[in-house]
Amino acid sequence: MPGQPKKRALIKSLTERGGPDALRDHLLGGGTIAGLGRELGVERGFLRRNLMKLPDYAGVLDEVRETAADTHAELGFEIIRELRDERKAERATAAPGTRAAEIGQVDVSIAREEIAQHKFIAEAWSQRYANKGGQTNVTLNLGEMHLDALRKMKTVHEIQTTPTAVELSRDE
Repeated sequence: MPGQPKKRALIKSLTERGGPDALRDHLLGGGTIAGLGRELGVERGFLRRNLMKLPDYAGVLDEVRETAADTHAELGFEIIRELRDERKAERATAAPGTRAAEIGQVDVSIAREEIAQHKFIAEAWSQRYANKGGQTNVTLNLGEMHLDALRKMKTVHEIQTTPTAVELSRDE
């Protein structure tokens, strides 16, 4: 690594922080590669690329992937619950009859996000709740379908070659 001072400095910083064990603790505690890169003063891509080249660090990344994902999902719950509790306290301290005291759109949005987070965790933990791709959105334009049907009827009528009895009586 004589021509790679940035990489040498990165490895030195990682070693000083505690090496692969410190990376494991960082990721399992809810930290991210991007966050670690900011702390070390390097870009996320540079850090990740070099971690993957070092067997000890690459092994840690593979080892903690699923557990770290669980941690991030749980942290999502914590954020939503903190928002919910803050909003609940805000409503409790607001003057009665004011908009801040009423349940509003913000409360509905927080509840919707909490429900979405529960669904997300349920899908991740159990295949029974997993979205199996059965939902397909179909958009139908009935006006366009009607016009298309009329165009096809006109075409069929123009192709008709034998005159009907009504048409013969009109021609006479």
